[in-house]
Amino acid sequence: MANTTSTADLVLYGPTVSTFTRICTIVAAEAGLNWEIIPTGSGSEEMAAHHPFMRAPAAYIDGLHFYESPAICSYIDRAHNQAALHPEPPEAQARMWQWANVAAHYVFPITEERLVLPRVVAPLMGRKADERMIAEALPVIRYHLQVVDARLQEAAYLAGAALSLADLFMYPVIEATCAAPEGRDMVQGFAALQAWFETLQGRASVKQTAWPDPQDMLAR
Repeated sequence: MANTTSTADLVLYGPTVSTFTRICTIVAAEAGLNWEIIPTGSGSEEMAAHHPFMRAPAAYIDGLHFYESPAICSYIDRAHNQAALHPEPPEAQARMWQWANVAAHYVFPITEERLVLPRVVAPLMGRKADERMIAEALPVIRYHLQVVDARLQEAAYLAGAALSLADLFMYPVIEATCAAPEGRDMVQGFAALQAWFETLQGRASVKQTAWPDPQDMLAR
């Protein structure tokens, strides 16, 4: 059940610093909505009240309840942003979902689990980075980034000529990757990917939803 005391247009349940929670807030910002994140751990008993598989995020908006980021983001964009992030041509729509899924199911798992968590998150929790894990993962991560870069050599955005949900799914994954020095160096080595990243980085919605700087968190 949603937090009925919230006055936000969108209420999200999930971790505050989370790739998929961030994706939903970026799409909400593109639509001009305000939101509230109720910090809720993925896999927790609290999350089970909002998602039958206890994954994050889950959303309440317009008296409706959604879970799974593609459903949440598609509804926000269609209901509140005139479907501006859904390209009209059938091929572009297919490309949008293709690349949104590449971000979620291929690029995110390898970069998050094998680079961002051991290099960035582990030190925040007082643990040493698993250097062997990182070293073994880097060639695989490079291949994933190369695939994205190859697409961006063909088109300005992942679905084609215009910004779409695919870009907003991919952007936080790449930003998190760049939080690790090895990831940042790899992204900067792919010209098309780096140019796309800088373009997205300048959007108001991305700035409005920015994560805290990991170095600031380490310094505390």
